[in-house]
Amino acid sequence: MRTSNFYIRKIPGNLTWPLRHRVMYPELSPESVILEEDDRGMHFGLFSADDRLWSVISLFRHGDGYYQFRKFATDTAQQGKGYGSALLSYTIDFCRKENGRVLWCNARTSATSFYKRYRFTETDTTFFKDGHDFVIMELEL
Repeated sequence: MRTSNFYIRKIPGNLTWPLRHRVMYPELSPESVILEEDDRGMHFGLFSADDRLWSVISLFRHGDGYYQFRKFATDTAQQGKGYGSALLSYTIDFCRKENGRVLWCNARTSATSFYKRYRFTETDTTFFKDGHDFVIMELEL
């Protein structure tokens, strides 16, 4: 996907790590944002027109038609400008094209209103990890 302001493309997992760390867990070690399954996932990056990486998301297929996205992060200076929304919409469309049935995530409870705008619903599964409360949210595709 390309517009005059940004473009989205698949990227190697290791390109997501610096932005994940800076935005999500700057107080932890850089290694804390590396997922064991990163080598089996699909990773998408949203780049500015001049090739700066502004937002990342990692997508993992679990079984027949089930997708999970993880480590969705947008550069702090670029938040609120629609870049994360564009990347999430791209990811939803990608899953639909792949005949996905459900897309889900471990959402920080502070971000549930964002995901509800895309028709994600909260499940009853909640947990606390690395200083944050989470709830599993899912979208039927």
